[in-house]
Amino acid sequence: LHFGFTTVANMGVLPETLCGMDIDAAFAYPTVKMVKIQDARLGMFKFFMVFLIALYVAVFQLWRDGGYLQTEKVSGTARFTLQQPTKNKTSGLSDACSPTDPSCINDFTPLDKLPYCVSSPDDYPMGKQSCQYYENVGLLTMYESSVVITTRITETRQDLACDQESYNISGTTCPKVYVTAPNATETTYYAADVERFTVLFDTAVLATTLDIFGESSEMEGWLYVEKNDALCTQYVNATKSQGKTDYTNAAPCYIEPNKTSANLDYFELETLLQAAGSSLDMDGNRLEGATMVMQVDYSNTLSWKGLSNKIQYTYTPTMLSGSSFKVYDSVYQGYPNYRQNRTLLNKHGIKIDLVQAGDLGAFSFAELLVSLTTSLTLLAMATVITDYIALYVLPDKELYDGAKYEWTEDFSDLRDEMKRKRMERGSRSSRTAAGEGGNGETNDLSYNRLLDSNEHMDLYGQGKAKRGSGGEGKA
Repeated sequence: LHFGFTTVANMGVLPETLCGMDIDAAFAYPTVKMVKIQDARLGMFKFFMVFLIALYVAVFQLWRDGGYLQTEKVSGTARFTLQQPTKNKTSGLSDACSPTDPSCINDFTPLDKLPYCVSSPDDYPMGKQSCQYYENVGLLTMYESSVVITTRITETRQDLACDQESYNISGTTCPKVYVTAPNATETTYYAADVERFTVLFDTAVLATTLDIFGESSEMEGWLYVEKNDALCTQYVNATKSQGKTDYTNAAPCYIEPNKTSANLDYFELETLLQAAGSSLDMDGNRLEGATMVMQVDYSNTLSWKGLSNKIQYTYTPTMLSGSSFKVYDSVYQGYPNYRQNRTLLNKHGIKIDLVQAGDLGAFSFAELLVSLTTSLTLLAMATVITDYIALYVLPDKELYDGAKYEWTEDFSDLRDEMKRKRMERGSRSSRTAAGEGGNGETNDLSYNRLLDSNEHMDLYGQGKAKRGSGGEGKA
């Protein structure tokens, strides 16, 4: 290699300068050099930074945030039921007993006590209507992941406008299948006491990859109240955090759900609306209906505690501003010609869309290794910060710079000097060989190789000495 580089230089392949800059300086080769700066200030600061970074990784990334856990988005199913307010016939207590129990009877509020009913003497700014009592069957409409609770119904009696004989005639159609019956009038009424109806949630979640499954009867849940201080005050078990005893009477707070004998959650409709910052008596919700998004977030991990024994979840209700909702239903009358007459029901109500979200986690050694590996890159920051302080902040920064960075001598100059020395030896060897014969030539070749090595090191040492004493050299 030495011979090859020398040949290239001798042939003049490389110019002396490039754009006015010495070519050896322009294409200087940087390489790593370990320098031990014997200054306790820098060493102790570096170790202190390493300690802080290691503490951050261990405490925050691994312990608090669970960096050793593999997580997976949940998927799930949900079931809803609706129940009218009930009480025990014997005790007279409103205990939400099952309507199928013979001792359980309805516990409706009298119509004259409901301000939105025309029979009540109280004012109702949203407009009063006649009221009718309903049980759960008449007010509940089920969908795959949502439920509609009817609050207002408009009835219209209709007659069949065209029968089979009419539209069997070639070229005829039915402009209207049903028309409003003669002398029929629309009747609008509210579902009485619907705000006290209870909605039951029965959910299940699954993390397929992690093989984790949970049902609501086996999990712990809370209702999140963001702004309603009155609702937080109403529930004595309202807390600032999930599963803790930091009780509060101010929002935001978490409320434990009511439980059935099967450990399933249920809430009064008005409670859900208040938790979302709304009410049936706000924004025309009772008259026009509205849409509520009920997000259920699941997790089996806790900050600072890692994996939990149970899956925990939080109900977070949100009302869609300016929304309304209605469905149509019909009741047919008469048999066997049941289609001759029907009652069309225009139902407005509260639609609850349930969205299941969250992550479930399990210990994973691979995730632990990934967290540790990525966190180790932070350790390089300790060196970067220490170098910056040493080179730009401390009073001895010039000394640290001289110890950390070193420029070699210009090797083109060294090669030129070696070439000149070699030519001088070559001419001397020729004269010697002419006087002493062949044995002298062999001895001179060995001697020249030794001189090449020693002179190269001497020249490089001289250059370094000049550099150290302030002579020529690259700065």
